[in-house]
Amino acid sequence: MNTHTIKNFTSEKGKAMLSYEGYIYTLERKNDVKLIFRCQNRDYKGRCHTNPTMDVIVSAPTEHCHASKPDLVPILEFKNKIKSRAAETVESSSTILHSAMRSFPLDVAGQLPQSETLLSTWRELRTSRR
Repeated sequence: MNTHTIKNFTSEKGKAMLSYEGYIYTLERKNDVKLIFRCQNRDYKGRCHTNPTMDVIVSAPTEHCHASKPDLVPILEFKNKIKSRAAETVESSSTILHSAMRSFPLDVAGQLPQSETLLSTWRELRTSRR
């Protein structure tokens, strides 16, 4: 039985993503019985397969030829959290950003885009949904 945690995300373009063992994967294709994810490092052709609900690895990832990037996981979680709040609430972008920053791990905060870049991304999201 697999004991590693799978974390689900959405890419900037709305594609399903997952994190597993510190590696980030993007949905490549799917069928009725599984989803096939490709490693985010495009220099490497590693893949893993999950069930349709993305909560069980049905085919273990191929061995990676690069280091994992577990520090990207909190950044992806942060971006997804802000993006969903921007879509679901009428709070100002800066209120959402500052609220989310309160619970963000400080050890990876330096890897976030600048605040103004994040704010402009969510302003565009809201403008496009009006």
